[in-house]
Amino acid sequence: MKTITLTDFLENKGFYLSEAKKNKIFIYPTDTIYGIGAIVSKDNEAKIFAIKHRDTKKMFSIIAPDFERIKEKYQLREAQYDSLQEYLEKYHGVTYIFDYTKPGVRIIKHPFQQFVEALKLPFITTSCNISGEPAILEIKNIPEEIASQVDYIIDGGILWGKPSVLIDFVNNKIIER
Repeated sequence: MKTITLTDFLENKGFYLSEAKKNKIFIYPTDTIYGIGAIVSKDNEAKIFAIKHRDTKKMFSIIAPDFERIKEKYQLREAQYDSLQEYLEKYHGVTYIFDYTKPGVRIIKHPFQQFVEALKLPFITTSCNISGEPAILEIKNIPEEIASQVDYIIDGGILWGKPSVLIDFVNNKIIER
């Protein structure tokens, strides 16, 4: 495991893009809490489930590279598509639910989003705590059993910690947590 600053990460984005494509696991800051993730693949999902001691029946969310990818993947109607950006502007952090059998989708309001956009691939996102434990708001609180199993920890300072708002398109409701 290597700890790097957010500035170093963004300045050397090309290197970390190549590392992500080699299925490296990252702990990274988001607009809410620290997350753990990697490019979406069955192997990476299995690794992250094991690292977090997470029930494999509980899906992860995905950081999408852009809104167009979401529109395509979920075949959104124009009104739904138009509302995605509106919700992101209105709330501090947003997870979109389009189908209960598929992962929730995020576009984050944080510089880490630039990395996912450059990657052009969906990225697993879930909190970087042991399931059931408090969310991680600064890297000094990452449990050693998690930190020792990831490739990179990106230090983005102390985070706000409020969970993302769920925009449930299945039942047309907003769930503030």
